[in-house]
Amino acid sequence: MTDRLSLPQGVKDYIPRKAEELRRVEEGLLEEFARWGYRRIITPLFEYLGPLSVGLGDELKNKIIKFVDPSTGEVVALRPDITPQVGRIVATQLKDGTSPLRLCYNGRVVRFEEKGSGKEREIFQVGCELVGLNSAEADGEIIALGIKSLGKSGIKRLVLDIGHTGILRSLLGQTGESRKHIEDALKKKDQEELARAIRKSDASKKVKDTIKILPELFGGREVLEQAKKIPSIQKYVKELEKVLSVVDDYNLDCDVNVDLAELRGFNYYTGVTFEILSRDIQSTLIRGGRYDELMGKYGYDSPATGFAVDLEMLLDYTKENLEDNQIHFVVIPKKASLRREAIHLAEWLRSSGFKVILDLNLNPEQRAQRLKENQTSNFYGVILLETPRKLKLIESKRGAGKEFSNLEELLKGGI
Repeated sequence: MTDRLSLPQGVKDYIPRKAEELRRVEEGLLEEFARWGYRRIITPLFEYLGPLSVGLGDELKNKIIKFVDPSTGEVVALRPDITPQVGRIVATQLKDGTSPLRLCYNGRVVRFEEKGSGKEREIFQVGCELVGLNSAEADGEIIALGIKSLGKSGIKRLVLDIGHTGILRSLLGQTGESRKHIEDALKKKDQEELARAIRKSDASKKVKDTIKILPELFGGREVLEQAKKIPSIQKYVKELEKVLSVVDDYNLDCDVNVDLAELRGFNYYTGVTFEILSRDIQSTLIRGGRYDELMGKYGYDSPATGFAVDLEMLLDYTKENLEDNQIHFVVIPKKASLRREAIHLAEWLRSSGFKVILDLNLNPEQRAQRLKENQTSNFYGVILLETPRKLKLIESKRGAGKEFSNLEELLKGGI
């Protein structure tokens, strides 16, 4: 009788205490996302195989569990990832909305895993997607949100592992028939095998030499200084520097590792990629990066970046943090030179319990549109940072504007 009541490999029950812990962690993350202005969407557990497959990388395509819908005869699939569903929703239902879109989600994903792999088939996932911005500020926001979310959950000794898929995309595209051999050697981090594969390639000597040195470009930020000396990858290295510059402005408690030979998500991501880990936990906690080609596969070209969290990894390391989901402020710097001050202002407000959207990418026309929309919104108002010592609060309810010389003065007299 016991055998007949057992579960399939890779799935399990969650009895009350474990289920409550899981939900507490999930809600804590979603509430932190809401404080940054990310709005929740819900996607179906299964859908037609074709549309779902369009947005998946090769690795996840091989992990789809599919079946025939008995009511229609169509092939449907259990989702192995939620991000492609976000892409489909944006392209079909949200494309006429105000850009950028800040979206978050939670739910279970199901993946086929070989027997004996030790991997779960059912994963509780939470994630964020920032759609419509292709900038260092957008990548920096997503990374900072991931780090801040883990920190608020009680995770300590965090490490940001960051790279850029553009480097290997540009180099491997010149290696001809040896490309697969080189990719396999890079994945295994096998230097001898990599050297053999490179020798067989038709690529130029410069390309071969660059690929050969990439595995050595791993470590702290000093790696970027070395990499900038290589002309063919300078563009991507500078993009990484810009993103890390934005991340620095958030004043995060996190170490940084740079890895320029990482092939993680190579066929899916298009730019900066990252993982967030803890020195106290063996597994990766957050995976993410830029995926500018996904929306186009659903007929709507738009840049995007995001991340996903495996909830169960966090269960033993988190603390409770519950609040409501209302946005309180939108912070907008009047010019790019005020970026750092705007970030610090938003962070100060968030640390005081407010939920804040930080808009760093608005041009004058977009800023005017945001201020117009403010009049019909349900948050307190827009804080326009005009100079380091001049703040203007434009209230939502009355549309009135008040000027303040510092944040304390605003909080006392502006709300």
